[in-house]
Amino acid sequence: MDFEEQLEFLSELLGDPNTSTDDMFPLARRKKAINRGEIQFAIDSLAIREYATGTVENNTIILPINWVETFCLVVDNKVISGKRQMPLKDWGRFYQGDSDDPTSYTWEISGARTITFMDGSGFDGKTYKLWYFKKQTVAMDALTDESLLYDEFREGPVYWAAARMFQQIGKTELSNRYLQQYAVYLSKAHNQIGKEYVNHESANPDLDIGGYNSTTDHQGQCNRGLY
Repeated sequence: MDFEEQLEFLSELLGDPNTSTDDMFPLARRKKAINRGEIQFAIDSLAIREYATGTVENNTIILPINWVETFCLVVDNKVISGKRQMPLKDWGRFYQGDSDDPTSYTWEISGARTITFMDGSGFDGKTYKLWYFKKQTVAMDALTDESLLYDEFREGPVYWAAARMFQQIGKTELSNRYLQQYAVYLSKAHNQIGKEYVNHESANPDLDIGGYNSTTDHQGQCNRGLY
């Protein structure tokens, strides 16, 4: 299903093939609605995966502009994601100056989303590997353009677009009906994509994490080195 087929499907859902600027749902508006649906589906489903690698500079990793959520972050061949992220408000509690216990926070700096490591992490100049979920950043416009989603999910964003357009003209019953169909496609995406990779949360006691000997009590309980 390419963009033209998505637009044709949207016309079917709207029950209106007329797309001129004088019609209720002009072509430009339909294209925008589908593109917004593509972004929303990517965020809700986490169905589009990507990989990036680079070097930590000034204790900072600049996240890709299409980043939605991190699945796994490895720095210097050690898994960091989910283990040493802290609330920024806890800076004083976590900061130890020259620490062998890597801690980071996520923030937006100068318009860029970043992961910043505390001073003393020892990661500056180290290679990072980032597995993440992404969203569309370039809008589809040409009829031959294609969604980043698997073909079997491409009707989902169209249902979202139709629901949004009907909501705007007060047809809430039809809007809600199409949102229910959108949710069905989300469920299908979660089920299928979830089978393509292993996802589990391991226990994270503050002991030896990836080769780093923790001496910081992150979880309010005694660690090795604090006895």
